[in-house]
Amino acid sequence: MDYLKYLYPEIRQVIQNSIPNSWPELRFVLGKLLKEPMVSEAILPLASCQAVNGEAKNAIHVCAALLVLGLSLRILDDLEDRDRSGQLWEEVGTARAWNYASGVHILSFEILSKAPLEYQVFHKINQSYIDIFFRTLAGQNRDIARATSTLEDYWLTVEMKSAGFVALACATGAMVGTDNPKLIQACGVFGHHLGLALQILNDMESIWQPDGITDLKQGKITLPLLYGLQYHHPEREELLSIVTANEIAAHAARIKEILDHIDTKSFLIWAALKEREQALKAIKICPNTEGREVLESYITGMFGDIDLLLQTPEEENA
Repeated sequence: MDYLKYLYPEIRQVIQNSIPNSWPELRFVLGKLLKEPMVSEAILPLASCQAVNGEAKNAIHVCAALLVLGLSLRILDDLEDRDRSGQLWEEVGTARAWNYASGVHILSFEILSKAPLEYQVFHKINQSYIDIFFRTLAGQNRDIARATSTLEDYWLTVEMKSAGFVALACATGAMVGTDNPKLIQACGVFGHHLGLALQILNDMESIWQPDGITDLKQGKITLPLLYGLQYHHPEREELLSIVTANEIAAHAARIKEILDHIDTKSFLIWAALKEREQALKAIKICPNTEGREVLESYITGMFGDIDLLLQTPEEENA
């Protein structure tokens, strides 16, 4: 995977050169993209381009634009959730953070417009950006409105809010490298399942290893809680009564205790591994071994030490 990282300085330079002279403060907002280490998803469009026998270097602008678009979405997500400290809205205020999110969004299209691509390829990628941005915001709206009371609702929201962007990163990278629709679709499907796996693991971390306020203390219904409501176990009625009374936040500790009793983490790891299985299956048709192996390593490596993920509360505190 490291051999593609030699392109990271060029990606940073593209972003740096695109910042308008009239708004130098954007460098502050884009700081994490302009410094080491580069965010991990930067590898996805590059590897996808190579996996379909394209030249990864040709995907530099597409990669840079995707990273900037992703930053815009993260600023919006932080503004809406406000569940972690040290984020942009705390540093500059909510009004300026909204303004920066809008500016960064436009910057992503500015970068894409300068990509050295044939018009038909550019048009296809540009339209994909627009479609996914609207779909992601619609998914975020569902999340804010708490429209996730069933498993069907949850998967629809996650597919719209999270999986779509990762699928975009992989599919647009492939679009740079080939016009073969089957290969482009394969990379998009890989990204889709990768995005679902990432969201499942994120839901798990947001309860057992939170970076800020837990989902339960925010009153959110995510996959761990939905599993507890669907799975037949002695404490299911108690869990259902808490959710029905809209008292999730007040009983967060008790809910976590119940989820531990039914080994919810094992279910979540299993579900994420099933998504990995589907992702790996999708890219078997990709002709370039090196590019394909980078994608395979990405989705396999993100699980880290599965035994560590499956630790019980007692083992974690030992």
